[in-house]
Amino acid sequence: MLRLEQKWRSQLPTQSGGSKKTKVSATRAYSSSSNPETPLADEPGVDSPICPQGSKKSKRKDIKNVREKELMDRKKEREEEREHRAKIMAIKEKELQIQAAMKEQKLQTQRYIKEMEINAKEREMDLQILNADTSTMSEKRRALHEIACEKIITKWFT
Repeated sequence: MLRLEQKWRSQLPTQSGGSKKTKVSATRAYSSSSNPETPLADEPGVDSPICPQGSKKSKRKDIKNVREKELMDRKKEREEEREHRAKIMAIKEKELQIQAAMKEQKLQTQRYIKEMEINAKEREMDLQILNADTSTMSEKRRALHEIACEKIITKWFT
């Protein structure tokens, strides 16, 4: 048999312990029973070996990073668009408020003009009453005229 030949004997584990791996329960890692002083990768102060990534894994990682970046960019664009829309809505709201204020101002101006026109007509009529010729009026009419003149004078000067 081959295992009994000298060439293969040095590579086979011996009955006295050999190079069997045993599981260390605290770190859940394996250590060689033939060399227990070998530091484990999980022990503090020991750097674990970094294996280079394969090209497929590297490409997948790059694609994943690109997709994540695209998603973040889209999310950022959507947020900027929402902010832009909010600003536009605020501007439109302000425009509507200004337009409403201008319309109210215009209505107040029109009311004031109308009121002034009414007051001007009223004063004109009052002046006609005050300047009326009393020489041709009857006594009764003259008494009514004097009462109307007193009311006009109190209205204007009070």
